[in-house]
Amino acid sequence: MARKCTATINLGAIKKNYLYAKSLSPNAKAIAIIKANAYGHGAIEVANQLEDCADCFGVACIEEAIELRNSGINKTPILLMEGIFELSEISLIEKYNLIVTVCNSQQLQWLLDNEFSSPVDVFVKYDSGMGRLGFHGNEFTNAINSLEESTSIDNITLMSHFSSADILEDATTNTQINDFNKALPSKNYPASLANSAGIMGWHESHNDFIRPGIMLYGSSPFPDKSHLDKLIPAMSLSSALISIKNFKAGQSVGYGSRYICNKNTAIGVVAIGYADGYPRSAKDGTPVFINGVKSEIAGKVSMDMITIDLSNVPSPKIGDRVELFGENIAIDDVAANCNTISYEIFTKITSRVYKTYVQ
Repeated sequence: MARKCTATINLGAIKKNYLYAKSLSPNAKAIAIIKANAYGHGAIEVANQLEDCADCFGVACIEEAIELRNSGINKTPILLMEGIFELSEISLIEKYNLIVTVCNSQQLQWLLDNEFSSPVDVFVKYDSGMGRLGFHGNEFTNAINSLEESTSIDNITLMSHFSSADILEDATTNTQINDFNKALPSKNYPASLANSAGIMGWHESHNDFIRPGIMLYGSSPFPDKSHLDKLIPAMSLSSALISIKNFKAGQSVGYGSRYICNKNTAIGVVAIGYADGYPRSAKDGTPVFINGVKSEIAGKVSMDMITIDLSNVPSPKIGDRVELFGENIAIDDVAANCNTISYEIFTKITSRVYKTYVQ
């Protein structure tokens, strides 16, 4: 591996973050959300790490579930959080022992029309205000009743999804909780509301199942970075310094001459760019870490390279490691400088980045 652009993933940190989520709601089961390749961290590796303690895994689609089952993840339940997308997938629910979410009338009818050899478990989604998937009003109650009457259905769990739980001062989450509770039928079904923000900020939403997602990977869902002292960063993205050049005051660096040196400046080139998943939107001043100190980006991110200011870096030399985020640079700080969120940065790390796993 000549080009040392590496994402080092701490599987032990992910397990500790999962157990921390469970400690915040000790009476609930925790569905570890490992969709989108475990937010870019590697779904198979993360599932193997958590299988001895996870109550359930959450994925977006059946392809993600089958990948886990084929890799040997067999004892832990897997929830299809968006349900099935076409009728041909219905036979795979039973084949791979999956829990399926029912989000709309078409999915409901597919389940009701199918004869399973053994009853399957389902989650039924209620739209309490997110405005995406889920039933409204009487449709929710009718769907539950239809599933309850079906001999093909075993356990039923009710769920919803928050739109604004990461904004603690916003009353929307309380409104959603109340709306969900009012929509519940008289029979006491298990329920699931809390995502990472709900787990950490809205105790009244915990119910029977919590759904830790971004917090598993050491990033806080809150803009004020609440709980970061309790979460352990799981991914460290780094690469190597491949060039050092001295620029005079007034000279420019990079595409569009965006960065103009305001003094004589040593500029380093790091082997990482937007083709590796590092955001092109990163501003001048986005932090990096090199030789024990923080430095910053100077100039636009290129496809394969970024340029950084080495003015305060002790004895920089070609080959020095540069951390883009991880133990010393918070992913949430990088995301803020890129006008995005940690979720997007994690999931956009490309296959060109070498992944290595530690405990």
